[in-house]
Amino acid sequence: MNGHVESIMVVGIIFFTIAYIIETILKYRLRSRIVASGLTDERVIKGLFSSKVDNKFSSLKWGLILLFSGIGLIVLEYVPHDYESPLPYGIEGAFIALGFLIYFFIVNGRQLQSSGTQEPGID
Repeated sequence: MNGHVESIMVVGIIFFTIAYIIETILKYRLRSRIVASGLTDERVIKGLFSSKVDNKFSSLKWGLILLFSGIGLIVLEYVPHDYESPLPYGIEGAFIALGFLIYFFIVNGRQLQSSGTQEPGID
């Protein structure tokens, strides 16, 4: 890898690690204060202690993102480009975004089917 890319990755990893630790600590403090204040509404407490991991579509999301990231890397193998060109970043970013979009449409389609309603203007 290029030396600049490595330093950017290290700074990004450190930043997101610190942000995650701070977020976790602040969420814990908020939950502790709300519970200590005597809030006893079952739905609110259940919502406070539920996690993003509880999402039943989480595996689908990461599977699609990894699948399309891999497809993007395979496509990059066959697309000619210069070493200094930003084209590989654009192609990989486009494939990852495509994975997110497909996940978004799958989840929204399932939610529409489960609620039994149609979007306005669709017959």
